[in-house]
Amino acid sequence: MSQMDYNEIRNSQPGVVGQALQLAGRVFSPPEQLDCGEIGMVSGQAVIEAGRRYDELTGGNCHPQLAALVFDATGDFRALDFYFPIVNSLKADPAAREDFYNAVRYIAGHPGLDLRIYAENRQDVTAQTPPAVRHIVAGHLSEVFFYRRDIVERLLSQPRHFRIYTNREAFNQDGGLAGGDYNFGMEAIQLEMSRLFEGFSGKTPGVAPFLHELGHMLDHFEAGTGRMGQCEGVLPGMTGRDGPVFTPQARQYFIAGKQLEQQRYLAFQHGQARPNDPVPVGHPYVFQTDGEFIAGFLEMFFRNPNYFAAQNPQLYQAFAELLRQDPRRYWPEDFNLYITENRKAYLGGERPHPQNISIPRY
Repeated sequence: MSQMDYNEIRNSQPGVVGQALQLAGRVFSPPEQLDCGEIGMVSGQAVIEAGRRYDELTGGNCHPQLAALVFDATGDFRALDFYFPIVNSLKADPAAREDFYNAVRYIAGHPGLDLRIYAENRQDVTAQTPPAVRHIVAGHLSEVFFYRRDIVERLLSQPRHFRIYTNREAFNQDGGLAGGDYNFGMEAIQLEMSRLFEGFSGKTPGVAPFLHELGHMLDHFEAGTGRMGQCEGVLPGMTGRDGPVFTPQARQYFIAGKQLEQQRYLAFQHGQARPNDPVPVGHPYVFQTDGEFIAGFLEMFFRNPNYFAAQNPQLYQAFAELLRQDPRRYWPEDFNLYITENRKAYLGGERPHPQNISIPRY
């Protein structure tokens, strides 16, 4: 594999052909060593065995990228960098990079992270789960709250439930909806395992189902009490009841930015938008409820921050103030699908459905 750049193929999804490993158009025998860049040499056999664990657990329904399989084979956290773009801003500082890995380890081992894996007939198969599954969930939490450890500590002060399913049937049997959801009754995120790896097969990360559902969970979380409550369409730290984690400036920016989004949406809804008027940043889907609004914009904050910030600086600043980070530092190029699909929904000639969001009071 010396002729192949690991950073160019770590997003590839390996396959097994007979006893050999098929990867990026090449076939490797089990004894052959794969050059995984700074991680070092990893045997083809170790990658094959890591992949087979997913096949056996999910019945062939989950095909992780090479990066996840290398992590499972080695335990080297650098293998997971691809899943967390924030690491791009930390690589120049080895101590900061290690701090991120330590945060992932800490969250992965925290008793408040109640991560359970279910197969069909509600069979609990958590003990059989490959390490990357737990650490990718923990890594997303670490990425979102890397600069707000106070919020994640409040979040994990009581068990937070994450239910991951081996396939669609197992998901459906446990009441899952639409391939992924936040279940208010269970107080749990429900997601098919394959969706943890969805959006990571391109050169840069794309769709982010887990981040979207995390937005719903955070919306229900009451930072002041540590309990899960009703949807209010805000993130923890955006209300005065949140106590020490309350960030007043973030709330002010959020109110102003959400008002602007609503005004733009109403102009298109009522056919009053002029040809050169800015379109809303969010897709009409996020204007259905306050909960979808906060979940959708949390996802966009981490996937198309440059466009988001340019179109609605105040709303973008609300997230940046709250989370104390600016993803534009490590996102030189946005995930364009969200941008093009959202714009198409407004500029395609059809009026969007009536909006149903509210503006928080000051």
